[in-house]
Amino acid sequence: MAAQGSAKPRFDLIPERCFMRNLSNQPIWTAAICLSIALASAGNASAQALTAGGVGAEIAPFVQTTLLHTDYGNAGNLGFTAGVDYSRFMSSIVQPSVELRITAGSNAAVTERTYSGGFKLASTFHAIHPYAALLAGYGTIDFLHPVITAGFQPYWWDNSIVYSIGGGADFDVLRSWKLRVDFLQQFWHLPAPLTPTTLSVGIAYRLPFHTGEAR
Repeated sequence: MAAQGSAKPRFDLIPERCFMRNLSNQPIWTAAICLSIALASAGNASAQALTAGGVGAEIAPFVQTTLLHTDYGNAGNLGFTAGVDYSRFMSSIVQPSVELRITAGSNAAVTERTYSGGFKLASTFHAIHPYAALLAGYGTIDFLHPVITAGFQPYWWDNSIVYSIGGGADFDVLRSWKLRVDFLQQFWHLPAPLTPTTLSVGIAYRLPFHTGEAR
């Protein structure tokens, strides 16, 4: 029984499990380096970014509504993204941070979930904080209409290492609240690779650790 509705049966010969394969992906790392250089070249960043106004570090939990294009089936669907950032501010134009996030969404064919962590590089232009992100993690995909494999077994789900690369921006709204918008491209290492995209809009809440005068 092939996938029905809007699903596109993309996996012709599928092993029972697929996990931790093709861990190197040169285009991803090339794009990450380019994004890092672009941020590092922001020589006109506000002086506020150099010291973060006396804030030595911050934790920023966030939640977003996500438009997920699953790359399987003909339609995307609204899902969600939730996570947390940890930033350690330094006297530099580019500020690094560590991020953990969960993203989930589905359409009439599949449900996709990713659990990712990685690094962000951000800069500051007045009240706007653009950033580039490079994440890696684990993803699961559940098929609502199973594909029959070469061994005549129903193929209901699979898992994969997932890389994500992209960027976005935080916009200061109130003292502790930020509007967050970002776009990520995912790379799933399945027998027939998937490249879903996410466009997310939401809010983040700053929990700063002060080392001097608060900004």
